[in-house]
Amino acid sequence: MMKISILGAGRWASNIAFCMDKLNYDVLVWERIEEKENPLFLTRKNKFVELSENVNFTHDLERALRHSNIIIISILSQALDSLMKNVSKIKGYENKHYVVAMKGVEATTGRRLSEILLDNGVKKDNIAVWVGPGHVQSIFAGQPTNMIISAYREQYAKRLTKIFTRRKVIDITHSNDIIGTEYGAAAKNVIGIAAGILEGCGFEQKKGPLMPASVKELGMFIDALGGDRESASGLAFLGDFQATLFDHNSKNLTYGREIVKELALDNDKIREKVIPCTVEGIKTSDALILKKDQFNARVSEQQQLRMPICEAVNDIVNGRIPLDKAGEYISEKITEALYL
Repeated sequence: MMKISILGAGRWASNIAFCMDKLNYDVLVWERIEEKENPLFLTRKNKFVELSENVNFTHDLERALRHSNIIIISILSQALDSLMKNVSKIKGYENKHYVVAMKGVEATTGRRLSEILLDNGVKKDNIAVWVGPGHVQSIFAGQPTNMIISAYREQYAKRLTKIFTRRKVIDITHSNDIIGTEYGAAAKNVIGIAAGILEGCGFEQKKGPLMPASVKELGMFIDALGGDRESASGLAFLGDFQATLFDHNSKNLTYGREIVKELALDNDKIREKVIPCTVEGIKTSDALILKKDQFNARVSEQQQLRMPICEAVNDIVNGRIPLDKAGEYISEKITEALYL
């Protein structure tokens, strides 16, 4: 029987556990001891999914790594480096095969998540990322979607595609453009906040232009950083727009909408809908602007990258633009991006 270890027990990790169990794999879910009150550990269910008795749980990180050669990681992206520093203390960790099933870029360094694994000693050929459209509620209900796995070594991506595909629910394609896939998956959360701001301000019609403008903006960014700009039109970015820009299960969309309705970046009413620290697009906007600035510091004035939409979201979520002006500001930056 195929064995799978999952590091993390949040919303998306619980969905992965559910899907791997449906494929009849031997699943072990790890979570930090500090999260021992996690309802998934206590009752095998949360408000999104319910897991069978076949799924096992542990707070022992070494046991999780011993359980399987395939390690799926699904935690908050800004906590990945801390986790990997603990993983790297376990003998033989570098020979495991890792799948990063999360979206983001490290805010303090601009590192992609696969780069964090590399910097912590994981072999390049053993790293893949698994992203794409889908909400836990929809997948649990059996609604079909398509996702993508990208890796530095395409054969590894192909192998994982066969292992993880759950026919009629999750069909998975593969690619070796890990750069474009990672940046696309991370950036779509930033665009989700932009869409929420437009919605909250009554500018929903502007969501249409937001889509081609952001694809153009991100395509140029990916190309400059060594990826394939066509990935901006793929499953990791454009393909995830319905789930991120229009589905109200989207945390990023919800956050953008609520901050302009409440004219506050954080208050009790917003927290009733979404907890800001779990909105990946906030820190990702910091990271993408940092990465853009790092690139621009190395190139001539003629080669400078511009990211009007990402910059606008970053300005808004960091309080540099009044929230009652946020809709107009985003709207102007969409037009600017269309002329890049």
